[in-house]
Amino acid sequence: MSGARKPARVMAARYRDSLLGDVGGLVLLVGQAPLIGWLCAVVWGSIESDTPGLYFVMCLAAVWFGCINACREIVKERAILERERLFGIRTADYLLSKVWVLAALGAVQVILLQGTVEWSLQLRGPMGVEVLALFGASVAGTGLGLLVSALATTQERAVFAVPLLLLPQILFSEMAIPGNLYSDVVAAVEKAMPVHWAYRVFEESAALEPRWHMVALFLVVLFAMAATLIGAATVALIPRREVVT
Repeated sequence: MSGARKPARVMAARYRDSLLGDVGGLVLLVGQAPLIGWLCAVVWGSIESDTPGLYFVMCLAAVWFGCINACREIVKERAILERERLFGIRTADYLLSKVWVLAALGAVQVILLQGTVEWSLQLRGPMGVEVLALFGASVAGTGLGLLVSALATTQERAVFAVPLLLLPQILFSEMAIPGNLYSDVVAAVEKAMPVHWAYRVFEESAALEPRWHMVALFLVVLFAMAATLIGAATVALIPRREVVT
């Protein structure tokens, strides 16, 4: 098992070094987290309290982090991926190397986001649980971004797709219309949105009497959704000959 993961570790180290080498790009990626957190603190600081709207914005931001981090990472390396395949590198190892590094980047971003908000506002839920929910949302966003990158033909098209993927997260939510007015279709589609499950973690953990078994269930669904999206990105990249063998 350890040997099977060695190519992924080597590629992850190479990818990590390339990210760290692009100081300007890394600052932009990491810096957006405290900036969004500060903007949230400014807006909700006027009422000195957290609200469901704040939870939703934080969860949406976490999905955004994952999507924008990952959406160009495969399409810009098509030639490199094909060359790696000539040397026997498996698609799963290639994707795993991306996920490891991007998940670590997402973890830094959501900790900065949560910490910046908590600096000004005392959120009602446990910070550790909320950070875990944001991390799950970020990993799900990473899976979504990698899937887009696997399917896109150019970097520009991949980046253009990100807002189109985030908009339904808002439209199919209680931030758009109250849940009691949902049609069956809207209710079903909402459950396919990563933001929904991260938001439910925030909402439930902030209750006066949280149902921790439900919080755990929401987290399991969120991370299962992330794994499914990453799996879909892997399948989208597997050449036919690799599937046969």
